[in-house]
Amino acid sequence: FSFLLLCVSSGINAEYGGASQLSDSLNDNKSLLFLNLGCNNIGEDGAKAIARLLSRNTPLKKLSLTSNRIGNNGIVAISEAIATNNCNLNTLMINNNGITEAGLCALAAALRLNITLTNIYLWGNELQSRACSAFERLMEGNKPRILAHNTDIEPYKVDGVTYLAEAGHYLFSH
Repeated sequence: FSFLLLCVSSGINAEYGGASQLSDSLNDNKSLLFLNLGCNNIGEDGAKAIARLLSRNTPLKKLSLTSNRIGNNGIVAISEAIATNNCNLNTLMINNNGITEAGLCALAAALRLNITLTNIYLWGNELQSRACSAFERLMEGNKPRILAHNTDIEPYKVDGVTYLAEAGHYLFSH
């Protein structure tokens, strides 16, 4: 069994153009399982390029977009791709990307549709009330959609309001 592991070094500053070129070059990918684009400043346009890659249902299993300023528009594009087209991705790391409630709620909705994506790391974004509640619902019940050891967040309540705390469960350091 052989596979290609591609790690783009942190701080390479790939930005949109680099992410778009990478997405295009991986059109016919049959072997790449892990893509680490952390700290590359790809922004929302770069995230949209990665979403196009994900919509082609590549064999990609793990994707790190940590610290890339992808924002709401970037995560909404990714959420749309994983909700309908991608059944291979099992780990998504989007820590520290300036994503707010709207983007995180879109991701939570996508996670209800995509049963393959089981590991989600999102601490460091703007975890507002609706997003906290949406991820709490994914983590509660007898058969939670997201297991506590597969994420870096943990829901808790104060006076009936749900918040998310940082949990110490990391695939690798962010």
